Amino acid sequence: MPKPSPQGLPPLKRPAANTPGAPGVLGELQSEVSTEAAPLLQFIANNVAVIVVVLGLLVAAVVGVGAWQWHTSKRVEEAQTHFARLLFQQRGAARVSALEGFAATAPGAVRLAALTELGLAALAEKDAAQAAVAFARVAALDKDKPFGAFAALSEAQSLMQAEKPAEALTVLEALENTVPEYIRVQVRGLIALSAWQAGKTDRAIKAYEDLLAGALGDDADYYRFCIQQLKAHVEK
Repeated sequence: MPKPSPQGLPPLKRPAANTPGAPGVLGELQSEVSTEAAPLLQFIANNVAVIVVVLGLLVAAVVGVGAWQWHTSKRVEEAQTHFARLLFQQRGAARVSALEGFAATAPGAVRLAALTELGLAALAEKDAAQAAVAFARVAALDKDKPFGAFAALSEAQSLMQAEKPAEALTVLEALENTVPEYIRVQVRGLIALSAWQAGKTDRAIKAYEDLLAGALGDDADYYRFCIQQLKAHVEK
């Protein structure tokens, strides 16, 4: 008979490993878990190889994502440094050419600023057509956002400078009912002007009439004068 423990109970005794009928590791675990947990333990035992592979894949994925994020962050930082150096060192036509090449490969976090600077540099060099292309790319990248709307407006103005009023009108009409109210007056003014230059007199009159509806004082007088001039032109 085993010697009683201080609590009055016989001490626990682990079966020998070579004892017939010894439960082994799984048996010992099963003897120590509840009946409800036994199926889960059996599932783990039956699928341990698959579980190890899945865990390995998860660890690899986490490590891979971390490495990719580090690489992306480093690439953006390097691009920002190169961009700042380019703006500081280049002037005139050389700046336009350098910005064009840089924007073609710049990461997304830098490309918007690079294209904006390209548009401004092209305008400074009197290349309104190239400026319009750059601003159009900015507008596409930042579509349905305030900066994108301003870029589209710059695109239209550049197209007008490049003597492409019909193309400018197409851009402006897409903006008319999407921009905030405080920009809409400027957009409609450009619609009227580009339509007039493109020979679309009826559209220009409509734009001035829209402007007149919300104008007072000298502005209203100016819009009335423009409408009269256009209608007189139509009559001739």
